[in-house]
Amino acid sequence: MSTTDTSPVWKRVAWGLALVTVIFVGDRVMAAGLNAAMMGTGNRYAVIYRGEAPGGVLLLGNSRGVNTFHQPTIEEAIDRPVFNASFNGTSTQFAEVILRDYVERNPTPRLVVLEVTGLAAGVNQLQNFFPFGSESARLDAYLNEAVSPTVATARRLFHLYNYNGEMLFRSLAAAGATDQGEINRYTISPGLIASTRRETPEPLRSNPENLAALQEIVAFCEANDIELRLVIGPYLPIYRERIPAYDEWVASVREAAGGMRVWDYSLAIDDETAFADRVHMNYRGARQLTPILVADGLFDLDSAAPADTTLTEPTP
Repeated sequence: MSTTDTSPVWKRVAWGLALVTVIFVGDRVMAAGLNAAMMGTGNRYAVIYRGEAPGGVLLLGNSRGVNTFHQPTIEEAIDRPVFNASFNGTSTQFAEVILRDYVERNPTPRLVVLEVTGLAAGVNQLQNFFPFGSESARLDAYLNEAVSPTVATARRLFHLYNYNGEMLFRSLAAAGATDQGEINRYTISPGLIASTRRETPEPLRSNPENLAALQEIVAFCEANDIELRLVIGPYLPIYRERIPAYDEWVASVREAAGGMRVWDYSLAIDDETAFADRVHMNYRGARQLTPILVADGLFDLDSAAPADTTLTEPTP
């Protein structure tokens, strides 16, 4: 067989290899560009991984943490730096990862306030945090363990896949503005209030992995002289009053945390217009709640030792 007979095959192979190379390089270059753009925004996690978050008070939680703690209102009320690292759909396992990364890269907070209903959360919306996996080996390992093997492989092979979530668009839309003031601005509908009166909520059930993460958070804070407060934010009262075995769940949280107090504000706000839905407050509600938290001494630092920027791991 002559060389000319096989040349079309080699040409196809060469073109195929060239195409793969272009796709591979293009994927890396475009992903690096998106990462640079995202890390330059006021997104709360970009701020953390740039090492520009303050010491003072660190707020952690899921969407209830976002809508219970209005950072600008709290910061004004206590006249100390406050940073809210809560985000929608996150769990206590995620909070542990973020706490450790925060302390490694930023001034050690004097006080950590954790909204604990993330104990009942599963693995949700993790694609939002894929972009930050390149900034933290700890976060990257957590994400790859939590998602399916197929998704973990896709993340490694195609870097642009990591930017297929709302976090990128939220960050770029806000540009250089901080997202610390983000909170629900709408009010629960009369129809949802009416249906809540007819329905029985699901009980709160803590995920075992989240309980283990809570214990890690307690130990980590103790080892690093960080004051820790466990909080339950307000629910719509007619919803909260119907949650089965609620008191038993709170007791289980206290037990998992070694007897630590749980600051329960689940019924602290009875104004229905202070809620966006059954489980989330809105701006009005957060503004009503903040003076209550301050008056109760939630943000007091009486027993907090001076911050030390040296990271310490708890003794096994």
